Amino acid sequence: MKLAGVDLNLLVALDAVFSERNVTRAAAQIGRSQPATSHALNRARALFGDQLLVRAGGTLELTVRGRALAPQVRRLMRELGSMFDAQHVFDPLALDTITIGATDYVGFVLLPQVFRLLQAVAPQLSVRVRNVEGADPLAPVSSGVLDVAIGTFPRVPAILRTEVLFEDRFVCLRRKTRAQRARLTPERFAALGHVLVASPDAGKGPVDYALAQRGLTRRVLATVPHFLVAPGIVHSTDLVLTTGQRVADEFAPRLQLESFPCPVPLEPFTVSMVWHARSDDEGAGRWLRELLREATAQLPPPKQTRTRKA
Repeated sequence: MKLAGVDLNLLVALDAVFSERNVTRAAAQIGRSQPATSHALNRARALFGDQLLVRAGGTLELTVRGRALAPQVRRLMRELGSMFDAQHVFDPLALDTITIGATDYVGFVLLPQVFRLLQAVAPQLSVRVRNVEGADPLAPVSSGVLDVAIGTFPRVPAILRTEVLFEDRFVCLRRKTRAQRARLTPERFAALGHVLVASPDAGKGPVDYALAQRGLTRRVLATVPHFLVAPGIVHSTDLVLTTGQRVADEFAPRLQLESFPCPVPLEPFTVSMVWHARSDDEGAGRWLRELLREATAQLPPPKQTRTRKA
């Protein structure tokens, strides 16, 4: 069918009839007469080759084809309304799917808040979350595969935009024992067995660089790709883990782990959202970024890990 021959006014009338299940009320909704709306319904029936709505008692019921078409017509009306809206007000109900890139740390800390907000404003929206990792974790943002990426990215290409969402600090986790432990020196800390969270092609981390400034090298006995795997390993071994405070806040009490400041000073790290410049003024992109800001504002602050005295 050639779209040039389709009268979009039919869809306006059809959307109203689908919604009201009554021609008279549908006519009032769109500001047309009842005969004109009834005529538009008949033309839509001929266009789709189906009755679309049939009378059942005192109301109209959708046919099988009508039930399939109703959400499609509703979505199309929202999209057209958004396109012609002079105020550029974006309706999230017009979206079908969004794709977010996130590390498992971000997924654990921030995404529960994001999904809670989405359930309130766009409960039917499908959200796909993809892991961001590798030598070029932001390539999917540049190519348009991801609507936004959230994580810690040391290098962001000039074509991409970035905004800091929140900050976290590094702390260490180890298994609790009955023996009284003195505060670890950097030398003792480096000599322990460590769990490193890193992708296979990642280089050294902040802990390694901080130790190297003191001429020290740590013993990494376990390398895992996910933050949420590491605390379980610490719980079952004598290995030590350096991770974000918010992860430590959750897992230390659950797994009976001791949380303590890293024996070598480490700068806090920031979690940012990154998007392509092409979506700067695009309604869906602006709405999604504002939602991420709102979710961030609702995060509880990380706890303060106390320094253990000798």
